Amino acid sequence: MRKPIIMATIPLFLCLSLAVAQGQEPPLPANLKIRPPAAGVSPRLAQLSGVWEGSWDYEPGGGPGGGLMVFPMDITGRGLKIAIMAINPPRVRAIYSYGGSADQPGKYFRVRNASVSGDNIVLTWGKPGEKRTVTLSPSGSPTTANATLELESTAKVLKATLRKK
Repeated sequence: MRKPIIMATIPLFLCLSLAVAQGQEPPLPANLKIRPPAAGVSPRLAQLSGVWEGSWDYEPGGGPGGGLMVFPMDITGRGLKIAIMAINPPRVRAIYSYGGSADQPGKYFRVRNASVSGDNIVLTWGKPGEKRTVTLSPSGSPTTANATLELESTAKVLKATLRKK
């Protein structure tokens, strides 16, 4: 009798822990400045200038063979913001931010390896073996953008539809 009760409470506990993790909005620096894209930047690429917010789509059981895929908490269950501060191809100035909870505040950092690839912006960071790559793409609407997140440590690609703030 105990085993079914325990098995039933595990998903509930997981959902509650993810809900708690969503408590704080992703921070951005108070002095954040968005500069207009450089002359000659395509209109589709220029649409990506600004602050984008949303969260990564997460599918429990989406791992190989249907097993639970485990991601660091800055990816699952928390909001994210991407600030594209300047577009001057091939370089981009960008900030990546993720939300937090009362015991683990959200954080932001400047992405040093940010560049233009066609009409997309590619952000890469992390240590070897833990590298993360976010690709931000225009959606066709000036108020939404598509994003993908690839983790070097797993074959899973996460997706998000972000809103312009």
